[in-house]
Parts: sequence; C-alpha cells; structure tokens
Amino acid sequence: MKSNSANYLAEIKNDSLALAAWYKTNQRKLPWRESKNPYYIWISEVMLQQTTVAAVMPYFERFITRFPTLSQLADAPLDHVLEMWSGLGYYSRARNLHKAAQSLNAVPFPITHQELIKFPGLGPYTARAVTSIAFGDRAGVVDGNVIRVLCRRWGLKLEWWKNKEKDKLQIIADDLVQHGDPSMVNQGLMELGATVCSREKPICGLCPWNKSCLAFKTNQVAELPLRKPKKEKSLWLYNPEIVQKNSQILLAKNLAIPVLSRMWMIPGTVQKITKKPSAYDFTHSVTDHIIYVVSQRPSPRRHSTSIISKKDIDHLKWIPISDIGKYSQSSLTKKLLKKWDL
Repeated sequence: MKSNSANYLAEIKNDSLALAAWYKTNQRKLPWRESKNPYYIWISEVMLQQTTVAAVMPYFERFITRFPTLSQLADAPLDHVLEMWSGLGYYSRARNLHKAAQSLNAVPFPITHQELIKFPGLGPYTARAVTSIAFGDRAGVVDGNVIRVLCRRWGLKLEWWKNKEKDKLQIIADDLVQHGDPSMVNQGLMELGATVCSREKPICGLCPWNKSCLAFKTNQVAELPLRKPKKEKSLWLYNPEIVQKNSQILLAKNLAIPVLSRMWMIPGTVQKITKKPSAYDFTHSVTDHIIYVVSQRPSPRRHSTSIISKKDIDHLKWIPISDIGKYSQSSLTKKLLKKWDL
C-alpha cells in the first residue's frame, strides 16, 4: 500500500463513499445519535471505550437524565458523578469527565480535535470522534473496531499496539474522511466493526468492502488483525475489615491498589503478591489486576480497627449502610457487602 499512489487514492475515495452509503442504510438507532449535541457524543464515546453498546445504553440514559447539560455536569459534586458512573468501572474516566466539564463549561465547545484534546481525559480517539461527528472535523478515528476493519481491508499484519504501527492506520482513517461526511465515515467504520466485521464471526457477505478487502480475498480474515501479546496480570491480596457503628459502616480512601486509586472502599490491608492464595472469598478483576479478597465476619460491636494505617488511607468516613452506593461505586465493595448480607 502506497498512500500517495493513484490506485490507493482511488480506492480510498471508493471506500469512503461505499462506507457512508452503507452506514446511512444500516446504522442502529442509538440515543446519542439523535442529535449533533457534542456533550451527548462525548459522554457516549467515553462510556463506549470500556463496554458494549447494549451495556452502555441504560448508563447513558441515566447519566444524561441526571446531568442533561454540560453545565449541570460541571456544577455537580464529584460524588454524584461517580454515583451515576457506578457499574461502568474505570472511575478515573468519570473524574476526568467532571474535570473537563468544568473547563469546557467556561469556553465555547471546541470544534477541532486539536483544541479539544487539550482538556483532561480527552485523548486522540475521543477528541477526534467528538469533533468529527458533531462538527464535521475531518479527523479520522482509530479504535479497536477500526483497527480490525482497516487491517483486514488492507491486509495489514501490523503490530498495531505499537504507536508507530498504529500511526499507519491513522493515516488511512484520516484519508477516508477527506472524501465524504466525516461523521458518516467515522461512525460507519465503527459500526462496521461492531456489527459486521466482528472479531470471531464476521459476516463478510454483508460488508460494503468485501470486493476490495484483501483479507477476504486471501482467506486471512481469521488471522487479522494480529493478536496483541497478553500482558501478565498483577496479583493483589485485599483483607478488608467491615467496621460498623449503629447503622453505619466505615469507609476509607484507597491509596494502595493503583487501579482503584482514591476510591471509597472498606478499610483493610492490601499487598501485592506473586501467586494465587490457597484460600480466598472471591476475586475481583480490573484491567490487568486480579484482587483476591479474604474478609472476616463483621462485628456490630467493633468501633475501631487495628488494620487501618495512614499509609493506606488519607481519611475515613462513616456512611449509613443505605447510602453506601453513593460513596463506594466499585462493584468490589458491593460483592463484599453481599457476602455478609449487608
């Protein structure tokens, strides 16, 4: 593939037009597609980075109902934002959303990805997706679905997890949006990867690019894109102690487990381990971390704990049991309370 060749440019133009036409006919009806509201698009794109469309829809609708405008999100207490994010995980993204909303609320919403990327938590993909869909910014997007579609279409055996190799896909994505409506082309790419060019069972007969797809022509669809080497998971042992006082439970800010940094959790000791413990209550997985939980039966008479250390927490808070969900959004805490019927 030569990005400056006449054949390449002709194929790019044909692909762009075919993709936009396919998307216009085959797009799913989703709540964030009902308008060009950049705020709605932004929220949906951040949520979709971590789960599927079907899983995101109820979270999106609940979040937008609570914070229908950018200014209302900016003015909301962080704890309320985290409460609405509860169940999606990756809570640093919710914090960045809130922080960025406060900055964006003070200025006109940026219409180019070069400007939008300057705000907290807005990386290249999110900035490009929002401005291209909302404002027609001619910026291509590259996410997991797009990587799969482009690697197959062009027969590229790239180590796409490396920046220099991923940049080659970014060039193709950028070229595609020069020949059609960037909103239609980018959403078409993502839709194609999500509904037709799936990882395990692609429906090549329904693809608008099946006549030009090199992987399809050479029977390499199953081999592309290349598989990213698996990262070794880190293991953690968490010994929580449920401390009760009347109808309240003690919570602490976690500073020990990086992936759950500054989350409100049941206080306890945390240590990184090298092998799976012989006995544990349950496990909790977050990205590349596996947390083994070993807890003890809570005592309503225990008003203090000997395992809280200043090294692990910055402050404590007594919370009514009925309000736990407003403060401790991690499903790890929910699993622990469920184990002890609290």
